[in-house]
Amino acid sequence: MDAPLHSEDADTEPEDKDSARAADLGGTAEPTPEEEPAPEAWEAIEQLFALAPHLRSGRANVMGDTQVSGDVVAGDKRITVHLPETSLPRLHSVGPLPTRELAHLSDTFAPSRRYYELCAELATRRVLVLRGRPDSGRRTAALRMLLQVGTDTGEVIALDPGTDPADLADHVRPGGAHVVVDPVTSQASPLREVHLHAIHHRLGEDGLFIAVITHGTAVEDVPTYDWEPPPAADIATAHLLHAVRHSMTEGETEARETVRRLLELKQTIAYLSSSPSPREAVGYARLLVEYGRGRCDDDVLARYGRTSAEEIVDGWFGEGHDSAEVALRDKAFMISLAVFDGLPYPLVAELGDELYRKLRAVEEPDRTPGCSVFGPSPADRLALARAQEYEDETDSRWGRLPERVVAFRDGSLWNTVLSHVWAGHPAVRKPLLAWLDTLAEDRRTTVRLRAAVASGVLAAADFGYAFDSFLERWGSSARPVQRQLAAWALYTAAEHGMDVPVRRLLADWSRRHHPARRWTVARAYALLGGATVTSALRDIGLMAATGPEPDAALRTTLEQALEALLQGPAAVTVLERLVDWHDSRGPLQELAAAGFLRGARRRIGTAGADGATWPRLLWLADRDPRARWYIVTMWRALLGNRASRDMAREELARWIGVAERASARAGRRVFRDVPPSEATVPYDAVSDVESALASLLPQLVKSPNDWERLDHLLRRVGTTDGLQSPVTARLRAALADRPPALPSPL
Repeated sequence: MDAPLHSEDADTEPEDKDSARAADLGGTAEPTPEEEPAPEAWEAIEQLFALAPHLRSGRANVMGDTQVSGDVVAGDKRITVHLPETSLPRLHSVGPLPTRELAHLSDTFAPSRRYYELCAELATRRVLVLRGRPDSGRRTAALRMLLQVGTDTGEVIALDPGTDPADLADHVRPGGAHVVVDPVTSQASPLREVHLHAIHHRLGEDGLFIAVITHGTAVEDVPTYDWEPPPAADIATAHLLHAVRHSMTEGETEARETVRRLLELKQTIAYLSSSPSPREAVGYARLLVEYGRGRCDDDVLARYGRTSAEEIVDGWFGEGHDSAEVALRDKAFMISLAVFDGLPYPLVAELGDELYRKLRAVEEPDRTPGCSVFGPSPADRLALARAQEYEDETDSRWGRLPERVVAFRDGSLWNTVLSHVWAGHPAVRKPLLAWLDTLAEDRRTTVRLRAAVASGVLAAADFGYAFDSFLERWGSSARPVQRQLAAWALYTAAEHGMDVPVRRLLADWSRRHHPARRWTVARAYALLGGATVTSALRDIGLMAATGPEPDAALRTTLEQALEALLQGPAAVTVLERLVDWHDSRGPLQELAAAGFLRGARRRIGTAGADGATWPRLLWLADRDPRARWYIVTMWRALLGNRASRDMAREELARWIGVAERASARAGRRVFRDVPPSEATVPYDAVSDVESALASLLPQLVKSPNDWERLDHLLRRVGTTDGLQSPVTARLRAALADRPPALPSPL
């Protein structure tokens, strides 16, 4: 008789073996025996946004669904990732854009004469290449043009910029409206007129397409139309009027009078006359609404904007009168605070003093650098840096511990400091790089990760110099910990405006048969997530199927990248590709099976009264018909394949275990509400997780053999005493009354 498959949560992830195989991955340095292994791909994502929360962005591969919040659970690992929708601006860069975003854009757009000229061109040509500088409102203008000229559906589909220009036509829908922002091109692979002709042919007479590019985008024989943003005052007026109408109880006349009064403030006139970017003008309009509500004062208005932050930083580090009053040790502290913003003061000060000694050695090379033991007072330093100290908590091996941390009051100062020092003071570069290299070797994960984030900001300011100085070395290292630093840095650089160079680098490294660099590429794609899903899947498949056969370390990293992508906003696209890969033979089939089973292992904690823990893919299948079809298809294939059958059964048994615990929790919750006089037997409730699984399991059946295998699996799953639980009994009953095979929604 088979031993029962106990349903307790045995989701412990396999250990990362990369450090043990680092010698197989190229590079020169050997890992030291005491070096900890690199985190797994999903753990690296969790670490990034837990230890550097000021980097958290909707564009990252954190979670794809804002309606889910709470704990992200994996085996015995639990890291809380809260994702309130209102606090995380999401950049919906791939797929159909949300209706709410498009509606807000329509309500707040400030049209200009140039805009109407471009609309006329789009209506005539149907395919348009719009060129403009970043932060000029070019993407917003393109979306508004598509809505104004577009079809009755009002849907706009954003294409992945990483798609090869020759393949763009394969990703457009006939009759649809499409936009691609900053497509990745090169002199060897430019955007050509023949590509636009193919797109036009695919779209038909009713479709629309706009490619939004910069002046550095490689094009060949393609007519381009330059975008000219409207005046900042027009942009601010449109956004301010919309905000006032929706936030105040005034009528139209009163709303316009409020807007006029706010626009005539001397601070407003001064700011808008400084030619801010459209994005900055929008932010200022939001601040004016807060001012109108009495939530900020004249001083806040006067200090608003990136220009103000740069002026503050220039005063600290320039050669003017104000800078002369800032000692070198204080400047080193401010740079350290920029790297460790939001961490305890002793750490910031200690590592700042290490940087100070390196800077002092540059200024006085003949003198042994040192610093006084009792330096400036913390209060004076924080006042000078416009920073504050506050109470917080941190996770540790001893649980959550209270601590006092320090941070800039202005959330934009940390990256402004790093960019300013790096770009404006070349003499600082060598000691700063030496300091960051020291931080990268620190035994503390927080210190290493913050060094990588800071390095990514520097790369965004000067990508070529950063590549030669540390990115290439880290990304090619034999040590997995250093390769992870490169992935974190590349993600940060992409988030700070270098997404096109980062995409080009990842595509180039994926095609070079260098295992260490391919490892780094996979980790970077896991972080970038849904924003790069098309190019990520293309390059992951390429690395698995071309060149030397991946060794165990690289193969595991490719699987982990797919596992991470399955947790993100483009999970359905990933599932579709996994189904295609599994229909093939060879390494792609194996990669698809392993990636899917790893993704099946992940859990999410849902919001709401029940707070149930779901298998992430089951939760997705319960809510998205397309995802359900792909997930059912993969389960059928894996359970029917001799090579993957046993592992698939184990993972499915874990899903059953999750359903058992969810129903037990639901039963205890209801049982608490039963009067004591009626509480004679435990209440047995059916959870939403169990209901979803009961609906899914019968759809895995295509033949009597399929039914026998699943029923056998359910009979083997037992409680700790070997008896069948009520949950498994109900699942067997649902399986016995199986419906017809799942129809394809595609």
